Amino acid sequence: MKKLAIIVAVVVSVVSVWASPNIGLKGIGPRIGFVDPNGPDGTFTLGVVADMGTFAENVPWEIAATWWSSGEEWRSPGGVEYDWSYTDIALRTTAAYLFDLGGDLKAYPGGGLALHFMSFDWEGYTGGGESETDISIMLLGGFQFPIAEKWHGQAELQFEFGDESAEQTNIQLDLIYHLK
Repeated sequence: MKKLAIIVAVVVSVVSVWASPNIGLKGIGPRIGFVDPNGPDGTFTLGVVADMGTFAENVPWEIAATWWSSGEEWRSPGGVEYDWSYTDIALRTTAAYLFDLGGDLKAYPGGGLALHFMSFDWEGYTGGGESETDISIMLLGGFQFPIAEKWHGQAELQFEFGDESAEQTNIQLDLIYHLK
């Protein structure tokens, strides 16, 4: 999995050198959504997304930081109660290709990479915790639409593949303020 992530990073780097990039912070805003992780129950996710410009015409690059936490209670056959807590802080980088659907509405397919900082904590007969760092590969698609003169929104669906703990499906809404 890590070998594939390195290959994708090298391809993105080479393409950005050959293209006419317009890279730099172009916009920033909040990200809210719902995540269905592999393991714990689905929950809401919060974050921030940055529009980093374009690698080439109609190929925007974004970076994002997101957070979610979920918990559950479990009772062993012996009657011992456990409280589990799962938390994921993820750093994501994505690129997509924008298609004009007419008017100001655009659709896009894309992909990217994510670095997940996961923690698992529990209380009960014995308490403890673990943490791990995982990499996932994303496939995504969505719609981009104007909101106001300096704002646009994005509704997006992401599928993440990687180590078991990092696999998840995200439905999210981004509100991006244009800096320039």
